[in-house]
Amino acid sequence: MALAVLLVASGCGGPAATPAPAPHRLWQANVLDVVRQLRVDVAGTAVGGDTARDARRALRGTSGLYGLLIVYSDLGGCRAMVAAAEAPARVTRPLEAACAHLQRAAALFARAAQHDDARALVHATREARLAEPDLVSAAAAARSTA
Repeated sequence: MALAVLLVASGCGGPAATPAPAPHRLWQANVLDVVRQLRVDVAGTAVGGDTARDARRALRGTSGLYGLLIVYSDLGGCRAMVAAAEAPARVTRPLEAACAHLQRAAALFARAAQHDDARALVHATREARLAEPDLVSAAAAARSTA
């Protein structure tokens, strides 16, 4: 009980919560969140390495493989994340281009993990990085809307 009181009291008088975006700006916030998450995930693919040797190490290590599974699961869900953002077509176009790379990368990772295929993991890492310019374009398009 004392813990509950302490938790409630600690919330009082603190900094005000950031207000939710206005409804007409909600899709912009959603798109920027999607882009931010996908860029973090693309960066996370680096665990797979750039060489077959690094990739073999990542595929055989429990923590590396677990991290890659989480990252590539997100990347494989790119199109669903974009659809949920409910953004206009001019913003989703670059996101769809990015998703094509990211979903190919996720498929390559699945092959790498299922068949202990280090080369497929190296290709997955490279394919994921190809999405980066489109992610930047999508963020710029979302921010430029007045």
